[in-house]
Amino acid sequence: MDLVSISFVELMLAKCGELFIQQYYSMEERELFACKKRHAEHFLAGRFAAKEALLKAIGTGMNCELDWNELEFLNHPSGQPYLVRSRRLESYIQQQESIHVSISHHGDYAAAFIIIESSQ
Repeated sequence: MDLVSISFVELMLAKCGELFIQQYYSMEERELFACKKRHAEHFLAGRFAAKEALLKAIGTGMNCELDWNELEFLNHPSGQPYLVRSRRLESYIQQQESIHVSISHHGDYAAAFIIIESSQ
């Protein structure tokens, strides 16, 4: 689980702009962000929280060798978020494991929960 202040994301956007977005978000996440008309910072904060929650769930914390923009969360047509499993990420997550993602926003906060379910 992780919690991110939306005002933190707004501050980073104001301070670092495109550099912040390129460093922490995948190309497709950046494209989705660019299409947002309302609550765009909520979208980024939710994805940021999901990435931090994932790093905690896989047991690496911030010591992971993956770049943040390699961790990608997209949405199914229903709106449900999901983790895009890249080849580099597979060294941290076993193929038979299911990854469940939940992202929520309220007030100035975005929260994300990651559950890794093993079939073993």
